[in-house]
Amino acid sequence: MPWLPGLDGIEQRSWQQFLGCSLNLLAALNVNLKGAHDLTIRDVLLLELLSRPDRKAHRVGALAETLRVSQSRLATQLRRLEGRGLVTRGPSRGDPRGFLPRLTGEGHAHLYAVLETYAQGVRAHYLDALQHEHIVSMVDSCRRINGSLKAQG
Repeated sequence: MPWLPGLDGIEQRSWQQFLGCSLNLLAALNVNLKGAHDLTIRDVLLLELLSRPDRKAHRVGALAETLRVSQSRLATQLRRLEGRGLVTRGPSRGDPRGFLPRLTGEGHAHLYAVLETYAQGVRAHYLDALQHEHIVSMVDSCRRINGSLKAQG
């Protein structure tokens, strides 16, 4: 990879390692989830959000913002999960033009096994490679980066 202007050697290596690690970790988690449940990590994150009791957060616009995807991409994802019987869409009480996605009974029943596979993948591909102090440092680093990004956006 060519050097990025304005980054010194350690900054360049830090960025390359972070980016490579993030992409590899997501790919490994996707392989686990696809193999065990034919779901992607984005599907799992969506199902987990829909399992939460805050119905206002289930609006398509709010879900798309939380998952950092377009509403059209989320709609496609919801249709696919609906076709599998994991999600259903019903009318929104507060907005007669809108709809709210909900987990079906099958979606709820399936979610625990999916989250168990997800947690096993996080442990195997992420946590097991780190010592406790590395995890604490990673939490602090990500908190700082997220705080900076939220302040800008």
